[in-house]
Amino acid sequence: MNYPPSSRAEKNELRRKAGFISRTVTPDHGALRFCPIPGCGRPPQARAGRGLSLTHYRFHIQHRNRHGSMWKGTYSAADLKPYRRAAESYLKAHLTDLWIAHALLAIQALLDGAGPVERVVDLRRMTPYRKARSAFARLRRAGVPPLRLLVDHLAITGALREDSIRPGGEPDDYRLTQIGKATLRKASGYHSIYGPNSRYDVYPRSAGQFLRIIGRNLDRVCEHVAEYHLDRILALKAERIGRSQNGIE
Repeated sequence: MNYPPSSRAEKNELRRKAGFISRTVTPDHGALRFCPIPGCGRPPQARAGRGLSLTHYRFHIQHRNRHGSMWKGTYSAADLKPYRRAAESYLKAHLTDLWIAHALLAIQALLDGAGPVERVVDLRRMTPYRKARSAFARLRRAGVPPLRLLVDHLAITGALREDSIRPGGEPDDYRLTQIGKATLRKASGYHSIYGPNSRYDVYPRSAGQFLRIIGRNLDRVCEHVAEYHLDRILALKAERIGRSQNGIE
């Protein structure tokens, strides 16, 4: 049985939610007539009465939510492989460097301070910050070493620096989202095996603000490694590709 709200705060909250829903589904003729993404030509969310964006079609809003860019997709494993190999080789050869050692300790502190491991089925009810903490907790439970997270951070940062196709949008939005997605893939789901032909797998949705929060937390502790060492890692990557093409490697 549903009871009517008893306090003024509850009534104000209900009115706020009702107003938000009304704005979401009511067409806004003050919005742009067409989405500015080249080749789209469809009305923005607000004009179509299917969201709040005054400028972009809903597909591009969803694409940015999942990938960090209105049009640029996620880097594949093949795209990042040469950057990962170069970063891993370089880091293992310079583990005593001040910035590298500090970054590895700071990443371990992120994992250790992430709190309890939450159930994947409960994540949809959590705030983005709690989702991000839960992701770090799952990484800790899976025993993912900090070196792998630092390698991913450097690989994605290096790939984007050399990428001729820019993601657009807010500065670093795409890069932080990509770092968050790569981090989440290291230990994303829950798996249980009940028998020879019976198992249960569930994965959190790899989209939303919590990906950027994961990326921002890692970027804060890894930025000095990228600042002082990324140029050398990219040079090592280029040297290896040249050797491979010449049949040396």
